[in-house]
Amino acid sequence: MRDSDHSSETTGALRRSLGLYAVLTISIGAMIGSGIFVLPGLAFSIAGPSVILAFFLAGFVVLPAALSQSEMATAMPEAGGTYLYIDRAMGPLMGTIAGFGVWFSLVFKAAFALVGLSAYLEFFVEHPERPIAAALAVLLIIVNLMGVHQTAKFQTALVSTVLVLLAGFIIFGTPSTDPERFQPFLSEGVNGLLSATAVVFVSYIGVTKVASLAEEIKRPGRTIPLGILTSVGIAMLLYPAVVAVMVGVTPASELAQTETPVLTAAAHFLGTSGTYVVAGAAVLALLSMANAGVIASARYPLAMARNSLAPPFLARIGHKSGVPVAGISVTGVLLILLVLFVPLIELAKLASAFQLLVFVLVNIALIAFRESHLDWYQPKFRSPLYPLPQAFGIAAALLLLTQMGIVPLVGALTIVLAGVVWYRAFGQSRAVKESAARDALRLRENARLVQNSANAVASGGRRHVLVLFRRPTRPARQQTLFRMAMRLTAAPGGRIHVINFDARTQRMVPTATDLARAEELGIAVTTQQYTDEDRRGMVHLFVEQEGVDLFIADLPQDLRATRHITRDLRWLRENLICDSVYLRNRAVDEIDRIAVLGTGGPYDPVKIEMADHIARYETASIRFVHLTPEDAPPAFAESIRAYHEQLG
Repeated sequence: MRDSDHSSETTGALRRSLGLYAVLTISIGAMIGSGIFVLPGLAFSIAGPSVILAFFLAGFVVLPAALSQSEMATAMPEAGGTYLYIDRAMGPLMGTIAGFGVWFSLVFKAAFALVGLSAYLEFFVEHPERPIAAALAVLLIIVNLMGVHQTAKFQTALVSTVLVLLAGFIIFGTPSTDPERFQPFLSEGVNGLLSATAVVFVSYIGVTKVASLAEEIKRPGRTIPLGILTSVGIAMLLYPAVVAVMVGVTPASELAQTETPVLTAAAHFLGTSGTYVVAGAAVLALLSMANAGVIASARYPLAMARNSLAPPFLARIGHKSGVPVAGISVTGVLLILLVLFVPLIELAKLASAFQLLVFVLVNIALIAFRESHLDWYQPKFRSPLYPLPQAFGIAAALLLLTQMGIVPLVGALTIVLAGVVWYRAFGQSRAVKESAARDALRLRENARLVQNSANAVASGGRRHVLVLFRRPTRPARQQTLFRMAMRLTAAPGGRIHVINFDARTQRMVPTATDLARAEELGIAVTTQQYTDEDRRGMVHLFVEQEGVDLFIADLPQDLRATRHITRDLRWLRENLICDSVYLRNRAVDEIDRIAVLGTGGPYDPVKIEMADHIARYETASIRFVHLTPEDAPPAFAESIRAYHEQLG
């Protein structure tokens, strides 16, 4: 057997080799591609000149998710990005869906970029489009398998060149723009503007890819938020400026029909040589975007495997290269298949629709982490103005989803269902099922119930208690019910009313001793004898008319002769507007110890109130007991201990 120290692959940590500029170029390179080189023409046909504003608004919708992702990445600087945060915030099922969706959307977009790249290469030389795109995919896979340090250098050179060329496009194109081409600005109305914003949203998908590389970034607490937010700001300025030049120099009919809007616009002010330069920039940009897609998407299988939501072999990291070899290989196979066989324009739209849903989950995940108050959640960067940006991001993303059309929504739902099926079939039995959202809800619910319990205990008892003697039974049993009522009634000032259907004990219960004790406590006692056949209806009417706030009754053994009584009591429990207490068929005299049992969740405040009043009356002790499964996660047991401390 080979010693693990000399193995070519390991499942250890990734190397931290990426600085701020590398992070910026990876993030910008993931965005600048098909969004600016292919989509403006299509978006112009939808919105007219307001497509310029559509590109800015799309970035504005992305900004809350960028803030949320930046914060979570500094608290969890590990590979996995969006998948990791949603998994830890909302549990493994939602994490699996997010991991599947983001991975597919990134690979789809990378494949779309490669096909677009192949189309731009047609400007230089004719070639078979799909085979060349597949060959480029193979090349990118090899580059990534060599290691992220080499890949980062490659990415830096690509993005730097593209940014310089796009800056030249803006500088030389702006003087040639015709102001009349921008009028009327909202030619297709607000609906056209929103629809175009949804279409161009895909242009910003790559901004949060860098979070999936958090484990490989130097000084992640500073570098990640600075890199993500700076790249968003650059894109929000760059996109509208480039599109404004396209709109300003290109006739509307021509721009609306072209799939290469940059080339079409450049031909109007740069001439032949300039067009070649722009075509080269487009090739570099699309290559950069495809490469960034491979870099980021390959980390999602790695993160899912680490959380037992994917086969363990996907967690393998090359010993020499320090990259997720298996993740890159699986991603590469899917990328090649998509490039060769799938119409990628529609898949790019599907990726955009699902990414909107993922950004909704990202913002919800941040809220879950903030509200859960987890000890280990200590981000070095915090989203400003929380939770306003997150609420806006959720609402805006859902609004844009309504503008996407039926097909993208159906496709996104299909990916969601695929994630659910995968989780049920593979990950459910292996995954850790705790989440920050569940912790947050548990903490809030525990705090609310503790406060309700405190308020109930402070009330001093119930003001009006109704005791029902429903059936003939031993006087000792009926005395137990009445004495229980005294323990639970506010003293002084409370009232106990006894309804007795048992003529035999009419003058026996309550006893003279019990009446004297009630008078001593300041509790008023009244009794009534009934023979009405509609016993449950009469009790129900009395409770509503007299304002009873606690109903006490005897619960008989489950025998054939008593089942009609049990049915009546069950009906009263479900229909009475007050709390109910039912005592099993046994006599109770003195009480010195009380146990309050729970089976996982917080106790019902009524239970705690009853136990407290009985304990005060009898000078008894109370013990809170929770029965939890042997395989309960540590976080669950810790929350139970914290809850018991709050009760104390």
